Amino acid sequence: MPKRQRWTPIEGTQNRVYDPRERWLLRLADLPGRLAWGAARGIGLRRPPAMPDAKSIRDVLVFRLDRIGDVLMSLPALGQLRAALPHARIRLVVGRWSEPIAQSAPVNQVLVWNAPWVGRACEGSETFAQLARKARALRGRPPDVAIDLQGDLRAAALMWLTGARIRVGYANTGGAYLLTHVVPLDETVSWVQQTRRAVTTVIRNAPPVAFADPLTKFDREFASFVFDSMGLESRRPLVGIHPSGGRPVKQWGIDRWRAVAARLQEQFGATILVTGTEADRPLAAELTRDLPQEAYDFAGRYKVRETLALIARFDLFLSPDTGPMHMACATGTPSVSVFGPSDPARYFSGRDLTTGGRASSWHVVVRPELWCSPCNLIRRPPRECTGPAGPECLRSISVDRVAAEAARLLKEGGFAPVQ
Repeated sequence: MPKRQRWTPIEGTQNRVYDPRERWLLRLADLPGRLAWGAARGIGLRRPPAMPDAKSIRDVLVFRLDRIGDVLMSLPALGQLRAALPHARIRLVVGRWSEPIAQSAPVNQVLVWNAPWVGRACEGSETFAQLARKARALRGRPPDVAIDLQGDLRAAALMWLTGARIRVGYANTGGAYLLTHVVPLDETVSWVQQTRRAVTTVIRNAPPVAFADPLTKFDREFASFVFDSMGLESRRPLVGIHPSGGRPVKQWGIDRWRAVAARLQEQFGATILVTGTEADRPLAAELTRDLPQEAYDFAGRYKVRETLALIARFDLFLSPDTGPMHMACATGTPSVSVFGPSDPARYFSGRDLTTGGRASSWHVVVRPELWCSPCNLIRRPPRECTGPAGPECLRSISVDRVAAEAARLLKEGGFAPVQ
């Protein structure tokens, strides 16, 4: 197992690209810009502009081009920005896949830019040239401040193309010369906290604000309608399971999810509700097969915001490290999250997105005790972790551990085991 490695968090502006060849290619692509930027500074043609006073900031453009969970983890930072700049127009740029969640953001407008390095062709991803045209179209009335909450060279280039005078972001994949203010990356904290640091780079004394409820009145009415029409209120405890990890390297065995579901049905008379997208329907069908009691298969039946509203009504939610995990944390639904290769210190939001009076102890991580976990090699996992059995870190997490944590949370939530 010589190719395995354990995650070593970085801080500052060190390069965070897994593959050495990709890292060198990025450095080569970055070199001309760095040389030109350095030369301009050397002869006095370029000086970083001072951050304007908060009262003079009228237009802010925020980039969060990645996935649903990332947008959810950015909501506290956006709330902090809104509170600090109540008079400003704030626009949030997201991919189409995240647009429904962006509706919960305290911003004036949501712009949909489908970054090809994040989305898939079937999701309507655009070319970089198309995104560049959208960015240049803003130059007529450029934003006062542009902020990238992802940390990507391509997003930094798009911010530069908008003509924004102040451009704030991370430089860990290059592109520092495209930014006026670099936010040091700290991989020892969660992305919720890290995005807040980007906001305090713009508004130095911006006080943190409580995380707002992401659900609207319409969302809650929809969930009530579904629950009433299906008679679910009388079938508590309601335990949601999202079996899909989104990627094979984050996929806990479906037979293990089924075993956990069966135990909770036998011990608590739990009603199992399986969530997922249309692509997850085979997994959902396999999970619900041969369970001791009837289960509800919601996979592919509901849209993103509808799923968010339903998860808020569950008594417990079980999932791997994926977007619906953040939905449970954001809505205050007690949760058990299975982590393998990814680092919960960075990607678990249960300590930061707690609402509804729930303490962070209602959100539990089950992770392996393995020397190479977390490795965070999600995009390019080691070869021995890509087989049909999945990575060893996930295989080492037992049904007993997950079921025990789930049972504990149900008991603490007032549900006694059946006699």
